[in-house]
Amino acid sequence: MASSGSSIFSPVVAEVDGVGIVEHVSEFYLPDESYCGLEHSSKHRCPGHDRVPARRVAWGGANTGRRFLGCPLDLPDECHWVVWVDPPPPLHAALAFEDLHAELEQSWIISHKMQKQNMELSKKNLALKKKLRERDEMLLVLALLFVGMCVVVFLVL
Repeated sequence: MASSGSSIFSPVVAEVDGVGIVEHVSEFYLPDESYCGLEHSSKHRCPGHDRVPARRVAWGGANTGRRFLGCPLDLPDECHWVVWVDPPPPLHAALAFEDLHAELEQSWIISHKMQKQNMELSKKNLALKKKLRERDEMLLVLALLFVGMCVVVFLVL
């Protein structure tokens, strides 16, 4: 693979143009500063929108980390057309990526549930603090009434 910043006719472009079009199975991709932007030198164009393809890095499952050219639009307008730049990973690596991605998704789900529980507990905490404040105010009023009654009784006797 050629390094980024080489001429527009780098070996990466030749490899890209030699690879067939495949369906992209994941709608997610990683932002990667070394492989981003539009690929103006490619002969490929997004067939769904007739636009210059965007450079992307796959995220999810067996293709994690694999570079591709894809639809330049963002979700939800993005179509699922891609041209792979990198060859597929070996089977054992692909399976490991799938397992890691599944574990990561489970972690995100657990994290989301914990954040939701935290928000619910924070709301309950605020409600309890309000009740405590109201109770303290009521106790203060009762204490003042009691002291007032004691003063009256003391004055009367």
